[in-house]
Amino acid sequence: MARILIYGTEENITRKLTQLFTREHFSVAACNAAEKLPAATAEATLVVLDARLKWSVCRPLFIDIQAAGYPVLFLTADREMTSHLRALYRGQSDVLMLPFAPKAAVAKASLLMGQNEPLRELAIDQRERVALLDGERVELTAQEYALLLALMENPDTPVSREQLLRKAWGYQSIGETRTVDVHVQRLRKKLGEERIETVYKCGYRLKMA
Repeated sequence: MARILIYGTEENITRKLTQLFTREHFSVAACNAAEKLPAATAEATLVVLDARLKWSVCRPLFIDIQAAGYPVLFLTADREMTSHLRALYRGQSDVLMLPFAPKAAVAKASLLMGQNEPLRELAIDQRERVALLDGERVELTAQEYALLLALMENPDTPVSREQLLRKAWGYQSIGETRTVDVHVQRLRKKLGEERIETVYKCGYRLKMA
């Protein structure tokens, strides 16, 4: 059984994650950051690491994780830290924003542990104004195509609904953000539900890899 090791700062967050992952049939252990990483086993292992831990405390642990090569899911409430955290770890990693959505936590954990299919390669054909998934055409409406272009300007980066409105529709009024939500749902149906991630209290992020 795949296992998840949680190194957190807040007991309530650790408890929620433990309950969530246990329901998904993972073997879950809540660990103390001062403890050494458990010995490697044949099981697939994911480390959930709270980025709010003091570096002086978690540095030895982080070195052990690097040496073991385990995938890491960072926890943070600071949106500006996401790029730094992804660049910090040499192996597979992702960032889960707090407060987290249960579906997002499970999806990210499963993908890092190799239990989800990798995303298909996404590209666009500007002449035909269509999307390409692993080279296969995906027909889009004019507004869907404009929205995809706006998202692709900053891949893997949160983009607010207001920014998307300005880029894809030329709107200035924030009262029209429902338009973005509707077209994102349509794009998800065509490109895959996991392709466009909802970012809490912000907007959306297009996942390219």
